[in-house]
Amino acid sequence: MKKILLLFILIVSSVSLKVNASDHPEAKFGEYGIQKCATLAEYQKYIGETVVYLPKEIPSYEDKTNFKGVFNKEYTILKITGSDTQMKFTMQEKGGTTKIKMVVNNQYESYSFGDYTYCITGYYSIPLFLIDKFNQDKTKLIGKKYTNEKAKSIYECVDVIMSAKTDKYSTETPYPTIQYVLQNSITAKKDTFPAKSAEKDCFVQDLSGKYVSTLVKVEKPADETIRYGKTKSIESEGITKFSYIDDYIDIVIFGGSQQFSFLLKNISQNTLKLVWNEAVFVNFNGSTSKVMHAGTKYSQKDGDQPASTIIKGASIDDIAAPTCNIRYSDVLKEWMTDSMYPESPARTPGEFKLMLPIQVKEVVNEYIFVFKVDWIYNYPELIKN
Repeated sequence: MKKILLLFILIVSSVSLKVNASDHPEAKFGEYGIQKCATLAEYQKYIGETVVYLPKEIPSYEDKTNFKGVFNKEYTILKITGSDTQMKFTMQEKGGTTKIKMVVNNQYESYSFGDYTYCITGYYSIPLFLIDKFNQDKTKLIGKKYTNEKAKSIYECVDVIMSAKTDKYSTETPYPTIQYVLQNSITAKKDTFPAKSAEKDCFVQDLSGKYVSTLVKVEKPADETIRYGKTKSIESEGITKFSYIDDYIDIVIFGGSQQFSFLLKNISQNTLKLVWNEAVFVNFNGSTSKVMHAGTKYSQKDGDQPASTIIKGASIDDIAAPTCNIRYSDVLKEWMTDSMYPESPARTPGEFKLMLPIQVKEVVNEYIFVFKVDWIYNYPELIKN
């Protein structure tokens, strides 16, 4: 019985004493936080500094239960004692007499024994914010201006704040970070951006837009009765923004971000066949790929695809997607389709092409649809000419 009781005490003790490192407040204030030092002696440089304890946007349980002072109140660091691996910060309320202490591990620890301790590692620090240093730098940043070679707007820094603003898709409640409040010179609108990316982020909306593709040319055989004969290019007659018509086909075709969508009508007196196995997509850089159409399984994208038969007067409503852009994600456990457009926005990539082989009687005619791709700005009035 004594052995069982002793074992129970040891288990309960180990559970109660174990504090996972992820439960430590993990502030990341950058240059305005307490930097990790190798020795206790190096930490003495912080004596006399004015700090405030900045908790999470919604203070965590650890913030509220383990900090003995008042959030966002200024304290002066009076002394830092202890050893190279565990220190005690003694601070006094600025303008008052109240003193508080914080036990701080100068290392990463999976668990602590006894009283709760904070940690300083190479990745995060304690939530003490160097307010004096921040205020000194803030005066230098006010009035700073950002420009972009493509945008008319100038963004001026009108304030510097600590904010826990985060990405709307984030599930974490972060500690505050340095944010710049920037004002647009044209719209006078003010927005808040993370300091580390403000220069780029402030122009994201100004430069926002989308790619659009326009049918500009159709290349087809000069003589429909001969395969691999001379071709001719049609750039105006028979072509509108999204359609083309000749003696055989009447097609309305759109080039989207992931695929081509089209409605093809047979206006000839013969039955036509669309030979999918020979259809080709040509990227901006000239590289080619097979295409797959509606009804083809992703897992069989590189397999045989029977031709589509279109009798006279009939139509086919279908798609053509480059197989090179279709992949299986081992992370998401599903098939993904990448964009035909470049990842980098706000640049004109050039042209891409779709070749549809259409069989007339016994001859295959290669129709090449050439699309010009442009970036269209959402706010052209904010863009330099």
